[in-house]
Amino acid sequence: MAERTIAAPALLRPLTQKITWFLLAVFVLVAATAPLLAPYDPHAQDLRNTLMPPGPGHLLGTDDFGRDQLSRLCYALRSSLLISLATTAAVAAAGIPLGLLAGYARGLANVLIARAIDVGLALPSLVLALGLIAALGAGVRSTVIALAVGYTPYLARVVRGVVLRVRQEEYVESARVSNVPPWRIAVRHVVPNTLGVTSVQLTLIFAFAVIGEAGLSFVGLGVQPPTASLGNLLADGSAHSLDLPILTVAPGLVIAVLVIALLFAGDGIRDALDPRRRR
Repeated sequence: MAERTIAAPALLRPLTQKITWFLLAVFVLVAATAPLLAPYDPHAQDLRNTLMPPGPGHLLGTDDFGRDQLSRLCYALRSSLLISLATTAAVAAAGIPLGLLAGYARGLANVLIARAIDVGLALPSLVLALGLIAALGAGVRSTVIALAVGYTPYLARVVRGVVLRVRQEEYVESARVSNVPPWRIAVRHVVPNTLGVTSVQLTLIFAFAVIGEAGLSFVGLGVQPPTASLGNLLADGSAHSLDLPILTVAPGLVIAVLVIALLFAGDGIRDALDPRRRR
């Protein structure tokens, strides 16, 4: 996973970033206050009012069990964001130390960690996640573990690249010649120089985790019913994509806007942390 972001034209970047952070704030607010915003119990079934089109009583209609789609969408957003956040935290906890060791350590440790990262990069993350879930069983915990294992090598590779570059800087060499302990050099010089790139990469991993969770839940290996997630809402609505397209359009639109907003946020973070781009 290379460090990729969506670059907006220079004149539109301030407006783009305002819209981006506004959308992300809305998503977070909806997820945090889902019990207050949801007009109905997301699990309550009303078999007399199944597959109702959008209307005053149900703004996004109902599914094939009569459950209010708007309520389920609020809770689905909450589930997907929590899973993506847990995945990103796990990737940071594993990927940053691995990248630092792979870039700063010397000898056999460097070789072993670097080869392990290469092996992880050679395997498609979603294919690896499917294999892990098949071994661990479907569920939220398995989804977080599988996605974290799949995305950790990408963050470790980026951190390792930054560390290898910083390690060659003159001030690091000067500190080494002055017999400064390696751990102090790492803490004072190497780690601070990785924070900018790491922050951007974690934003992108969060976006990919949203997509990964949606994909796994869509095929029935992620969040299990009756708990709602963006992926299983898409799966449930796909059977009615012709007669009631709102059941797939609503969660699909949320996924698309959320991921694009996260990518633009990564672009903004990169600009904020890069003095050359600020100029």
